[in-house]
Amino acid sequence: MFEQLSEQDREKLRDLINRLLNVNFLVKELEREHYQNARKLRPYLDEFFKFLNWDFQLDERHECIYVFSKEGAHRLRLSQEESIALLVLRLIYQEKRQGVLLTAFPLTTKYEIRAKYETFRLPFPGKTRFLETIKLFTQYKLLQSLDDEVNLDECRFRLFHTLLYALDADSIERIHERIRAYDLEIDEEELLYEMDETASAR
Repeated sequence: MFEQLSEQDREKLRDLINRLLNVNFLVKELEREHYQNARKLRPYLDEFFKFLNWDFQLDERHECIYVFSKEGAHRLRLSQEESIALLVLRLIYQEKRQGVLLTAFPLTTKYEIRAKYETFRLPFPGKTRFLETIKLFTQYKLLQSLDDEVNLDECRFRLFHTLLYALDADSIERIHERIRAYDLEIDEEELLYEMDETASAR
């Protein structure tokens, strides 16, 4: 498959494959050398992932790369809190990307994220859970903190275009619907809890 490649290019290809199997998003802004190597070796990457029955996407418009298993083998299982956070960030990204250049990344703050939770009457995660969620999304190249103190309301986050692939949603309305579904689920859980408390008090 790769016989015509030089030893140096084979090494670059191995490095890229291992990198993408470990974390399936790659952003040019963060890893320029990897991105340029991927563009150069694109036919070989495409062939390799096709052999695995994976999809390889090199999005030159948004300057990012995404690979995924068509059988869902590489899908990250998120908790309910993490899923809500991803939906909220995707919504903020969708709302803000219309006002920036294609080559730029939308910016948000912890204050804006918290305000979006309040809009949907969703409980905002505590400091530890928020920090863990930010670390997870940073690892998967979905965002980047621009300030050291992540738990301050004014902390800024750069939202990467990989959010387009992390969550499939073709409109702001569709994201609203999915967030409201969690809102209804939480309300039902609270109602059941209140009913249990009332029954125990009798």
